[in-house]
This record gives sequence, C-alpha cells and structure tokens, in this order.
Amino acid sequence: MYKKFFMGIAAMAALTLVSCSSDDLNSLSDNSSKNEAISFDGYLGRSAVAVNGSRGSVLDKTTLQNSTEGFGVFGNYSSTDGTTPTYGENLFKNVPVTYKTSAWTYSPLKFWPTQGHIDFLAYAPYDANTVLTDSKSKISFTVDQDIAKQKDLLWAKAENKTKDNISSTGNKVKFHFYHALSRLGYSVKLYGDNPSAILANNVTFTVNKITLAGSSDGKTKNAFYKKGTIDLAQANEAGKLWDTSSSSANDDKQNFDLVSSNQLLGKDGITSGKEYLFVIPQDFSGADELYVYVEYTINYGGETGSVKNTVYKKLTTNFKQGKAYMLNLTLGLPIEFDVDVVEGWGNDEEINIGSNDNNPWDKQK
Repeated sequence: MYKKFFMGIAAMAALTLVSCSSDDLNSLSDNSSKNEAISFDGYLGRSAVAVNGSRGSVLDKTTLQNSTEGFGVFGNYSSTDGTTPTYGENLFKNVPVTYKTSAWTYSPLKFWPTQGHIDFLAYAPYDANTVLTDSKSKISFTVDQDIAKQKDLLWAKAENKTKDNISSTGNKVKFHFYHALSRLGYSVKLYGDNPSAILANNVTFTVNKITLAGSSDGKTKNAFYKKGTIDLAQANEAGKLWDTSSSSANDDKQNFDLVSSNQLLGKDGITSGKEYLFVIPQDFSGADELYVYVEYTINYGGETGSVKNTVYKKLTTNFKQGKAYMLNLTLGLPIEFDVDVVEGWGNDEEINIGSNDNNPWDKQK
C-alpha cells in the first residue's frame, strides 16, 4: 500500500512524501527440537519497506540473527490454582536470546511446568538495562539524537503458552515481531528529466542543510518525541501501543539534521540509501508541527557567482507505527521564458486631411 503526498517548497523546490508497508513474513528460524526445555522461534511481520532507501539500522531476518544483541524476553507463569505472580518478571526477566548454530538460544535453560501457562513478552534489540514499568508490560524507549546510532525497535507477545499447545510451531514459543517505530528516508534530486542539462556550463548545486524541525526556520521549535513507553502486551497497530503523554513540552522533543554538511548535488541526486531515521509514531496533522527546512547554494561561476537559497515546507503527516516514509525533495526550478502574446495594433485611427472644412489644407507659403 502506497500513499503519496505532493507538495511544493516555495518556488524553487518540491517535496513528495511516500508511505508504504509490507506484509511479508520472514522466518527467523527453521530449527525445531522436541524436549521439555522452553525454546524460542519467531518471524517478522509487516516490515517497513520504503520505495528507496536515512541512518538507523533496520532489523530484519538476517540482521536480527547476525546481531550480538538478539532479543529480550519477559515471561510470567500463572498456575492453575489462580495464583498469578507479578506479570512478566517471575520466570523470564529480560533474558537475552541470541541466534547460534541455527537456533535461538539462551542460558540457563528453563523448563515447561506441568501445570498452568506462561505469558511471554519480547522486544529487540536486547538491552541489559531494559525493565518493565509499573504497568508490568511496558518498557521505556529513548530515541537517540545521533541518527547513526539509532536502532529499529521490534516487539512481540505470545500469551497462554504451555508445552502442549505449541506442537504446531515445532515445540517452540514462536514470536511474531512487529516494527514499533516509524521509518523515514529521503532523496534529493534536480528538477526535470535531464539534470545533466541543468548542470551544464559549470553550474553546481550544493545541499548545505536539510533539517526536520518544529518551526519553519529549522531551529526555534522542536518536533519529534525524545522518549515514550511501549506496551509489549498490545496487539499490532493497537491505538495504545505508545504512551507519549509526558513528552508534550518543547524540551521533551528534538529535531534531526538529515544533511548537516555540504553535499554536492550531482545528476544522480542524493539519497539516504539503506539507512534510516527512526522516530516514535506521531501525528503532525494537529497541534504538533513539522517542517522540512532546506538550505542550498547554486554556483554559476564567473561573474555571476553564487546564490544561497533557503526554503521550507510544512508537513501534516500522521507518522504511524510500522510504516515507512520517503521524503522526496526536488531542487533547482529553472527560470524559463515563453511568449504569451504580442499585443495587436487595434483599429486604425482615421486622420483626414482636406476632406472637409474642419481640417483644411494649410496654405502653401
């Protein structure tokens, strides 16, 4: 599913916004074992896939298996006599699970009880400092200001599991992971179908800065949530997945520089590639404001010199959980000429000489 938004940035730039998602299911393990030990498996659903490839690392089948962090598990055992220990903290308490020798492993092993059931909560990537909040199913998450250090965030749940009801999944607790964040990428290109023609005669375009901010000047007001809590017990795309109620003040938000140093804009443009900006889902169609702010320089060389341009565009997009968005910017609208009309002469005005007494010939001297 694709959604496209077409917007102009002043008179010299244009921006389109694309969101998409994929329902592809990626198996994370095909190894199975039949014993009394509690073992795990999983797959990744509704992966956020963009049209093109801004900084953080996406977690998919391969990267999750190859990562040293793996995923973390909380597990609550409930007995058949109605005794319910503290949710998520009594049996598995942030246990790291990593992929080794074609299987997801953890240590020390824990075993299935003969009675009762276990409710499992999982997230990735694993962080040793992660704890459940007072709600007993939520974890806190902070968005790194350094885009290069940002990570994708996955979550999953597997409730009411016993050793008898997991036979259909190879006797493993299978987690269906979902993406909890919104993913943003960007591309910048020159106007028209023939950028080489624009760059003729030694004209160059340099992108000086691209900022996503809460104000049109790119710095006065912040835009994105710095932190929030995610409820691991929620189903996918649940309205209460994220709690950002404590992040309404300007100091609790932040801006991001997609480009912060000069980059020459060639005929192939600039793209974020396969790295992305990850943000907590946020609706910018209401009170929260978001602007894309761009500074770029056109250098004509010779006597003309250079011209620095500053443009911005307000976005009113609702960035949703598990969705990918691509910011497509177009710069360099050429100054072109055309002829609208050549004004006609109108009707001839009559100038009559010697035709009547009111306009006689002058006497010859």
